[in-house]
Amino acid sequence: MKRNITGIAHGLLAVVLIALYPCLVWSGPAKSSKQVHPELSKQEKYIDCAQCHTEATPQVHQEWFASLHGLAMVKCYQCHGTFETFRVTPTRQDCASCHENMMKKCPQDKACWQCHIPHTFKTKTTKK
Repeated sequence: MKRNITGIAHGLLAVVLIALYPCLVWSGPAKSSKQVHPELSKQEKYIDCAQCHTEATPQVHQEWFASLHGLAMVKCYQCHGTFETFRVTPTRQDCASCHENMMKKCPQDKACWQCHIPHTFKTKTTKK
């Protein structure tokens, strides 16, 4: 019975996240890179991000899962913050916490994802 209720709760959470996805991705002109995650209960905050995002944002989850960060088990919160500090767009400082040496080599006027594809982290090809 408890297992069934947990499954229903996870299903409802996935439906809510899918319904709110457009609001998370675009909420009008961006004034900052910080965005609020949908409200979760204390219990739901213990659930790994991937558990819901496997269904809520399957393409993003699969890109991350197959990337070097996914293979290295880098967790979502390490780039996107916790539920209290959630941001869709990580800052350069978030990248620098693990890639300090690379940050010295990168253009200071560009965000990492301007050269690397988000979640896959492959280098973008430039058209000539």
